[in-house]
Amino acid sequence: MRVLAGDIVLQFRVISIIMEWASVRGTIGDMVGDAEAAGFQATERLVRDWTRHGLLDYPQRRPAGKGHGSAAALYPAAQRNLFVTLLGQRPGNNVASLARIPVCIWMHWGEDWVPLRQARRALLRWLGDPDAGGRFEKDVLRTSKRRALSAARAITAQIDSAGATAAARNQLIQVLADANYYGNPDFERIEAAIRAVFEPGYTVLRRAGGHPAAPVMTEALIGVFRARLTAVTALTAGTVTDEELVSARDSYLFSYAEYVALQPVLATSSPAGGPSLYSPAAPEDTVANCCGNLLSAIGMELMEPARAAELRSARAGLRRPSPADFGLVASS
Repeated sequence: MRVLAGDIVLQFRVISIIMEWASVRGTIGDMVGDAEAAGFQATERLVRDWTRHGLLDYPQRRPAGKGHGSAAALYPAAQRNLFVTLLGQRPGNNVASLARIPVCIWMHWGEDWVPLRQARRALLRWLGDPDAGGRFEKDVLRTSKRRALSAARAITAQIDSAGATAAARNQLIQVLADANYYGNPDFERIEAAIRAVFEPGYTVLRRAGGHPAAPVMTEALIGVFRARLTAVTALTAGTVTDEELVSARDSYLFSYAEYVALQPVLATSSPAGGPSLYSPAAPEDTVANCCGNLLSAIGMELMEPARAAELRSARAGLRRPSPADFGLVASS
């Protein structure tokens, strides 16, 4: 599964213009026609398959009149455009990877573009493959060994410290890779491995790296692991409510918008010559990491409901960050 191509952001940036050529609802046949007009090959079966997996929403059924059964169901204009966008990203990406696109659109553009019911299905599809009954296995955190190792190396590089030994770094990479691949993280082992790299030699006093406004600490890193596991367990069990999903999305948007605004200042606190603790918020990364970031937000809300309620109250009445705040559309 590769990272979504950079042109997905360009597509998002001109999405309102694209709407002009498909501004009305259409049948499944119109969807196939849209694809062919854009230079892609598609079939009605593909539309139905992608609908089942959450890449597309279900069309609206409509009666043909008394005694005449049903007329052809219609897909909204936004879904017609989404279909072409997905086709443009199809080469090199499987269904699970493509599922990030409707999730990202729901997160940043809202329900006028992708309804919550579709975003939920797409998020579950990103997590794993459903069985015959439409249920998802609990080991959906598993990934390929290659991707697990690559992710582990990236995390280790970001929190590395000059005092860490090569053995400690290799141990952390292996522990993180195992947790990602097998989907059964040993948090005590992970915490010990992170501390050996991030704060070697520290005992009672714990290291806080980075800027005082957003310190990077071992406890925070462990918290992200726990939050994502909590979210996966609840999502696959079907216990996450619509209200909790929306609240987690908004929590992420507000916190990430604040990070985007502060990142240039935060980045100056990273150790000279070392890895940056605060990576730039590139639009491509925003799209590619949207599902993982949403998982973290869901888990945090479920683990700390009182804190989640406080944050909801604090942001009540505030303007929800727009796609322009994250570079997903051209600033006006």
